[in-house]
Amino acid sequence: MSALGEVGQYRFILPAPALRRYITTYYFFDFHAPDNRKLEDVLHPEWASARFLLEGSVDASVVPDPPVTVPVASLTGPTLRACYIRFEKTKMAGIGISPMGWFNLIGIDASKRTNQVFDVTRDPAFSLFNAIWQRIATQHEPENIASIFDTMLLAVLKASSKKEEEINIFHTALTSPDMANVAQLADVLGLPTQRVERLSRRVFGFPPKRLLRRQRFLRSLGVRLLDPELRWTSAMDAQYHDQAHFTRDFHDFMGMSPRDYLAMPRPISQAAIRARADALGQPLQVLQVPQPSDRH
Repeated sequence: MSALGEVGQYRFILPAPALRRYITTYYFFDFHAPDNRKLEDVLHPEWASARFLLEGSVDASVVPDPPVTVPVASLTGPTLRACYIRFEKTKMAGIGISPMGWFNLIGIDASKRTNQVFDVTRDPAFSLFNAIWQRIATQHEPENIASIFDTMLLAVLKASSKKEEEINIFHTALTSPDMANVAQLADVLGLPTQRVERLSRRVFGFPPKRLLRRQRFLRSLGVRLLDPELRWTSAMDAQYHDQAHFTRDFHDFMGMSPRDYLAMPRPISQAAIRARADALGQPLQVLQVPQPSDRH
């Protein structure tokens, strides 16, 4: 599926069925700014993603850090803060990585790689994605790139484990609007709170309380972005006490007020949100419910 706007195209392609617990989607965008001016946007917090620049260049940063030129092949760890992005023209391919994908394909402690962008050609922890970059650097067609992604990721996918089922229960619980606190999460997992804390940091990147706050905020944001006619008070998750409570979270996660955010043009994120909702049923990566296993 794709979304066309005045300045470009955003497209999503699902990975092979056996990868869908590990990879949320493959995504492709091709944008250019009219009159050679800079396009700017602020992208919401998300799980990890690998991004490969096929044409052009991009300046970006995790808010509030100053923007820097992004490596041609990069990986962003799980984020709790928005990402600022700026460019004139770029063509990019990306891989959305779920927490289970982080555990299976990368395996390192996610809490050590949060809110940061890494050059995969220089960081041995992400050598798989450097190898993928070497294969796709001269490719341009999304279908060809998606096929290479499938082939290379399937080749290194490890056998599923009991730990993966634990991660799946955790992740599924996070996506539920009824999950309000860490005690509920521990009860669903059947684990002591301390073990939930360790699992959360190592695989998901952050303490479970922060993740639940992020989910609550992004559920609200997703509703509002899919229906621009809604007031924030109508889009707010039921777990918010009042609008002031929501606004504090907005500043925390996005680095600005709701009013300032809506005043921005947001050409990339608006196209991505609509295309993702049409293709995958949810406007934001972290709202996707984990896929059932299709491995035999």
